[in-house]
Amino acid sequence: MSSMLPIATNETATTMAGLIQSILADPGLTEVRRRNVASSIRRFCAALSVPPEQAPAAFWFFREMLERFHPAQTAIKVRRWQTIRSDVAFALKRIGVAPDQPKPRARLSDAWNELRERMRAAGIRWGLTRLATFCDARNIPPSAVDDAAMAVYDTFVRTQSFRTKPHRHHRDVCRLWNHVAGIAADLQLRPVTLPCYRDTYSSPWETLPASFRAEAEAWLTSMTEEGDLLSETGPLRPLRPASVRTYWYALRQAVAGLHHSGRPIDTIDSLAVLVEPDAAAAALQFHLDRNGNNRSQMLAQIAHVLVLVAQHAVGVDEIVLARLKRYRANLSPPRSGLKPRPRKALRQFADRVNIEKLLMLPNRIHQRLRRRTQYTKADARLMQVAVALELLLMRPIRRSNLVALRLGEHVLRVGARTVIVLDEAEVKNEVHHEYAIPAESARLLDFYVGHLLPLFGDNPMGFLFPGEVSGQPKSADQFTRFFTQTIRAETGLEVYPHLLRHFAATLYLTENPEGIEVVRRVLGHRSADTTQRSYAGIHDEIAVRRFDELVLGLRAAILKEIGDV
Repeated sequence: MSSMLPIATNETATTMAGLIQSILADPGLTEVRRRNVASSIRRFCAALSVPPEQAPAAFWFFREMLERFHPAQTAIKVRRWQTIRSDVAFALKRIGVAPDQPKPRARLSDAWNELRERMRAAGIRWGLTRLATFCDARNIPPSAVDDAAMAVYDTFVRTQSFRTKPHRHHRDVCRLWNHVAGIAADLQLRPVTLPCYRDTYSSPWETLPASFRAEAEAWLTSMTEEGDLLSETGPLRPLRPASVRTYWYALRQAVAGLHHSGRPIDTIDSLAVLVEPDAAAAALQFHLDRNGNNRSQMLAQIAHVLVLVAQHAVGVDEIVLARLKRYRANLSPPRSGLKPRPRKALRQFADRVNIEKLLMLPNRIHQRLRRRTQYTKADARLMQVAVALELLLMRPIRRSNLVALRLGEHVLRVGARTVIVLDEAEVKNEVHHEYAIPAESARLLDFYVGHLLPLFGDNPMGFLFPGEVSGQPKSADQFTRFFTQTIRAETGLEVYPHLLRHFAATLYLTENPEGIEVVRRVLGHRSADTTQRSYAGIHDEIAVRRFDELVLGLRAAILKEIGDV
């Protein structure tokens, strides 16, 4: 049996290539173990496209790469990848990169096992494996876990493991720990401080002057359907709840900007304060500085809300209003083309293999589950993703509409057809949707509704994607997280629900450059200008491709003529 003690760190092990040499020369390992670990290090670097000679032998160097990587992107199977990661971590620990590595016990102590069993009995997921192993190896029982122990554990995870998103892991572990401490008082667990890694700059709404809050809430209400629709200062179109939340947050950002520019918070006691020319400029300058003096949609949104406040709530003179509108125009980013996030995500689909992976995934999951005779809730959640992806591929509606779909109201059987219906009032831009889905999609949907949807329990409202609370759908954020994680696990692709709208447009326009009107109708845009503006970059790519085809064609013709001569 090989020793668990690390061998001495040497200069050759500062890179992954040096790590390979150190492992191959390690007398404490068997020859087979040396070869296997060295092979894992090579495959690890190859999978992440990093030459071993250029990669530092350090956990931190690979963490960000691992967040973006999934073995489905390569020919490596998931279990094999887990072994490779384990071998590389072992090698790094072996050379002393992770010195704080006492040998874990073969099994958890009675105290930690008791905690695990109590959590299972209470129906709480056991999400403390790594913490339990870490503490148990250091003889720390559950009753001794406190802020200091959590801090040491957090440092260990960051510096001596490949754990991705260590901030989130630390917060999730602390949240789960506090939940268990609250329901199992007899175990005498100590609550720990819940860490916050957000770079917050806004004051809580409740701490703002009461007069400001009352005026802001009254104005936001007046801009909705609950307000006076005949008011001369009312909105041209009543705000939807999502827009109200966006405007409310923009007001908080404006207050925060003004406060951080030197204005005492208790003097920001009315909306009129925010639209004073110097105050508005100071608030916007704070956010402009935070954004590296670059324009952004967030800055434009804050300026837009200040314009609306000036117009509808305060009633400033034309000179002040013109100044605020100029701020809004100057801070608005160019509106042509896609935003950076979807533009980057769509690059995956320059490879036709990735297009095929995504298009075939719903059917692949469907066929996999059809062969089973019994189903679990995990199967039902997997099929949810297949159904959602199929609907978004064929009818790319918005995420908020997708998660709210209800059988009998939005998903209707009309004769032999299955139809998706969304009324104007339910859609962001008030465009009615009523589209039949293909028969293949309908069969997949019927399988889910008939065999797997009942596993989620009581669903009195008939939601297609029911949440944990009876009568409520899944939250949009929860749905997005699971949707993205599942597709990544199945295909290695980074896909989120709204990306499917851009994917649909890109897929169609690439093959049909003149098909803007088709894309407009499929996406439910009011105006073709919106569609044209959003996907202008696709036409640029098509133009370049056609230009290349022309030049290469002429070159081939010339070479042919020369050959004939």
